[in-house]
Amino acid sequence: MEIVTTSQTPRLGIFWFVKTGGKHRLVSLAHDVGKVASIGGFKTIEEGHVDVWSEAAVADRSLAQYGYEYFPRGRVNWREEDNAFLLLADVRIFALNLHTVVIDRWHLGDNVMLLEDPHHKTNRLPTSSEKGMHDWKAADLHSSGHAGDRRQLR
Repeated sequence: MEIVTTSQTPRLGIFWFVKTGGKHRLVSLAHDVGKVASIGGFKTIEEGHVDVWSEAAVADRSLAQYGYEYFPRGRVNWREEDNAFLLLADVRIFALNLHTVVIDRWHLGDNVMLLEDPHHKTNRLPTSSEKGMHDWKAADLHSSGHAGDRRQLR
């Protein structure tokens, strides 16, 4: 689903990390930041996870048996006020350090805020090895001052 580009232009978009064969693979839709309209000091792509998932499942039939909420997912937006990229995602993505893949592939640079967003929380039940995974996260998160229950990682 991801279109490979040699451009170093930062990108905004939505993504999932799909675990297959013990590895996580990035499935995404992204646009160059300069091609996304600014509304109220923010840039975000128009497409949403629920809209794009059916296209991803057609492109990769192994995804067809799952709903769009099954795999950990997130989105990257941009904020004009501080020229920051906002990487909003399921906490699992941060716990597994997968956010670095998005930062690198989408050329986001150093001004990236990592925000846990309950809207992007997977509905998949944890495996037995993941059950204790959330115990330490609450201590490592603090309120970011953004609307809703978003949390900013330190």
